[in-house]
Amino acid sequence: MPKHRRARSIPNGGAAALPGTRGVLELERFTDTDLTRWNRLSEHLDYLHNLLHFGFESQRSTFRSALIAALQSAGPCRLEISRWCRIVQHRYSLDPLSPEGSLFHVGGRFNVGRDVPIDVRAPWPALYLASDTETAYREKYGMARNESIGGLSREELALMPQESHALVMVNGVVENTFDLSNVAALAPLCKVLAKFKMPPEVYRALKALRIDRRKVQVVRTPTQLQRAIMASNWRQWPVQFEVPAHGQILAGLVIAAGYEAIRYPSSKSGEHCVAVFPQNLCNDGTFIELADPAPTETSRTRIDLASWTG
Repeated sequence: MPKHRRARSIPNGGAAALPGTRGVLELERFTDTDLTRWNRLSEHLDYLHNLLHFGFESQRSTFRSALIAALQSAGPCRLEISRWCRIVQHRYSLDPLSPEGSLFHVGGRFNVGRDVPIDVRAPWPALYLASDTETAYREKYGMARNESIGGLSREELALMPQESHALVMVNGVVENTFDLSNVAALAPLCKVLAKFKMPPEVYRALKALRIDRRKVQVVRTPTQLQRAIMASNWRQWPVQFEVPAHGQILAGLVIAAGYEAIRYPSSKSGEHCVAVFPQNLCNDGTFIELADPAPTETSRTRIDLASWTG
């Protein structure tokens, strides 16, 4: 095993060229000790997130009836949808009202996908709509249509291949919607969350990671809860730690409370979005339909209580 050389001082933060490798730049240098330490810290971080999820999952189970009742007490709002937007990959354009795409990978902000371990949370679909075209693009790609960062396109930054897609306009009504954009609707839920306690093992894990315990706290206020649910990096939890994100956990409770959809403010534009749970439709007046004439080959042009079959 060759000995690791001490890293040389590089003026002005520049990268040093390795001897005999013209044009090749060394980005970083590390030792076996560094790798061992990083692996150990990674294990501690995984352990911390498991403690946070499962420690609170047991409390969510204990207070489940109270959590559901709190969501129901907030009361539903009636959402009218007029020419809202939905983006689908071109190969699915003959069934633009299918929520099947939401089940890919880890799912969406308010639904669990197939790659989240089934013993943690069973998957369910959601139909995502945005109030305008620009918001639909921003929600899908995380940035505006004509924007680039460091020369990278929206598809490249989202780790998506450049491909054709279809944008469809939809109309509809959702009679039984939970309005997450209304912070006051979260107040009854926070009264129940006030009974939750931080698992003591979490503090020991934070100490091992040298994380200030004040940076990890139980959510107590509606504003804190809304901010946690709408965090831009929500995918970190299901992708890196294989546990549901805050929004996915909330959506599971919202569905159990009997709501048909969640209205929420876009974290990218501030405009309105909605996640419709077609498997939870319960009102004869609720429907989502294409706003414009569709090709004759289109699988479905409308979703409602009578027509939804999955």
